[in-house]
Amino acid sequence: MVKKLIVNADDFGIHEAVNRAVLRGFESGILTSTSLMAGGDAFQEAVKLAKDMKGIGIGIHLTLVGGLKTVLPPEEVPSLTWENGRLCSNYMELILRDMKGRISMDDVYREWDAQIRKILDTGLTVTHIDGHQHMHMWNHFFPITLTLARKYHIPCMRVPDEKVLFGFSPAPGGFFRFASKNGLSLMARSHRKALRKAGIRTNDHFWGMMYGGHFYENRMISILGRLEEGVTEFMCHPSADTEAMEAAFHWGYEGEEELKSLTSIRVRKLLDEKKIQLISYQDLQRS
Repeated sequence: MVKKLIVNADDFGIHEAVNRAVLRGFESGILTSTSLMAGGDAFQEAVKLAKDMKGIGIGIHLTLVGGLKTVLPPEEVPSLTWENGRLCSNYMELILRDMKGRISMDDVYREWDAQIRKILDTGLTVTHIDGHQHMHMWNHFFPITLTLARKYHIPCMRVPDEKVLFGFSPAPGGFFRFASKNGLSLMARSHRKALRKAGIRTNDHFWGMMYGGHFYENRMISILGRLEEGVTEFMCHPSADTEAMEAAFHWGYEGEEELKSLTSIRVRKLLDEKKIQLISYQDLQRS
């Protein structure tokens, strides 16, 4: 069986530094796919670039967190915009609020529906759905993700189920990140049956959760050396200006280093040596 690799850049449209990195990663590197964020401040620029990047896969990056703007007016989705009219900072805040019964599933549905329609209205061909901080796979939200994917005939969806034993670190905060990754991975894996039943195609393997914002060249080379048969997705977060991104979002990501990984001659050479086929979710749909 052939080894196939989707290399996807998340957060397209969130900032011009990400947009520039996506363009460079596609034109001069191994990037095959990107996920567009409807509420990003650089959305219109991203759409223009996407239409010029012939052959790149364009996904929808469903968003409920990150302190970002909603597509709907915030007063129309009040259970999602309790922080100064914006989405909450991170997934833990959202999950805790949801567990207390304070998130309206109708708000989630209508906001995500608006995000999808905003992207489809640009005329772009959408190849897949994924989610910011993977909230499209949270158990309470996944039925909405699935319903919307079927409603808009979106053929593929990311399943972020990184290897359970991968990424343990005794460093401060390392165990919490490791445990969170495994909880989400197991949850995501449990949704594969429903996706198959709905006829929605998925990646077989996934990397990039533990390395989020820090998918360095040596890490990419290490994983490529043990890539499994089937379709793997590498989730990346490149940017052309790490300093500007940190000033705006405070995520601690090293986007310029990730861009170096995507444009690395060593990475490209290893792909050729291992006969790993670069594809997008559009190719997966057609296979």
